[in-house]
Amino acid sequence: MKFQEIRSATAIVTFGGVRFLVDPWLGDKGSIPPIPGSPNPDLRCPVSDLPLPLDEILDVDAVIATHLHFDHFDETAMEKIPKSMVIFVQDEIDGETLLAKGFQDVRILKYAGVEFNGVQLTKTDCLHGQPGNIGLLYEKMELRSSACGVVMRHPAEEKTLYLVGDTIWCDYVKAALDSFKPDVIVVNAAAATIRGFGRIIMDLEDVQAVLDHAPHAVVIASHMDNVGHETLWRRDLKRYVQQHHLETRLLVPEDGEVCEF
Repeated sequence: MKFQEIRSATAIVTFGGVRFLVDPWLGDKGSIPPIPGSPNPDLRCPVSDLPLPLDEILDVDAVIATHLHFDHFDETAMEKIPKSMVIFVQDEIDGETLLAKGFQDVRILKYAGVEFNGVQLTKTDCLHGQPGNIGLLYEKMELRSSACGVVMRHPAEEKTLYLVGDTIWCDYVKAALDSFKPDVIVVNAAAATIRGFGRIIMDLEDVQAVLDHAPHAVVIASHMDNVGHETLWRRDLKRYVQQHHLETRLLVPEDGEVCEF
């Protein structure tokens, strides 16, 4: 199993010999203007360039889109990903969106699991914001509020991988940890925050809750250092790792870095 951080939530996962591109945000550095309500009001994103040439990033067997927000499946991804590529999406609504863009092989993730080249992909739920605020927030931003996570299993892989997705710590995540007992857990941990609505993905306390609830798992912090509404940065997590001696439990890969298990 390999997890290669590309940029923000974009990653390449090699699992059971199959290469998946997760949440492709492929646009140029600084191509997105400052996000309204951001704690970094002047910061354009993505903050960094892609660490690999685009043809290397697109050399995969399938794409997984946990949702279609701009930093998970952008217009560049719509243009550059081959229209024949297999793409897994969270539901029929996102599927129809991609079909309308010309993609020809769009498949729906299921709670009961779907199989691809021997890999079992199982959908999990997310809470992409603070309870009570989610509906109003995404209505104001004219975006869908739903997102999903994915659990990967394969007979040839000893370990189970859980891509938690865009979520805060919540009962959905706890239930997935209890049900699947993943060995490797990827959390989106930038503590992205919108003024007046609070956090929409995990912060340091949430990451620690995952570590506490899955004491035998390794946690990878993704979705770092590239969104304008970020409030938790790699430097903060790395300092926390050192202070609490979590070097073998909490990994904070740089863009382009590979974690292998």
